[in-house]
Amino acid sequence: MNNSISVENLSRLFTDASVDADAVGIISDCMKSFVNYHEAIYELEIWLKLHNPKNTSTEEYQNKQSELAYSRTVCHNAALASINILNRMASRYGIGAVYTGTVSEERPYRTEVANAILDYIGDVMLKRNVGI
Repeated sequence: MNNSISVENLSRLFTDASVDADAVGIISDCMKSFVNYHEAIYELEIWLKLHNPKNTSTEEYQNKQSELAYSRTVCHNAALASINILNRMASRYGIGAVYTGTVSEERPYRTEVANAILDYIGDVMLKRNVGI
């Protein structure tokens, strides 16, 4: 099953919650967690491309790789929690789920949610308003 973020339900949530400053803050934090996760992935991948045991001491290489991988995991878990929060908020507003797949830290679910989040970010970037 190809799980994805429902842009329609998320947009409805944005609109319906826009009258509640607390809800807007929570949604904003959830959406930022997606970007933080994306950034953590990107930072690790670029670091791995630029560094290796030939240009970095073995200890420094292992420590930094471990630090960045841990950061990525923490950001991933925060993004999973954000999906759950958004789904609960959508339910309270009578809106369908933002993400209908299983949200879990277990595989393959964590990977499916991650892919949905990354696809959503990519779509936002491709469809962004330019010239604002």
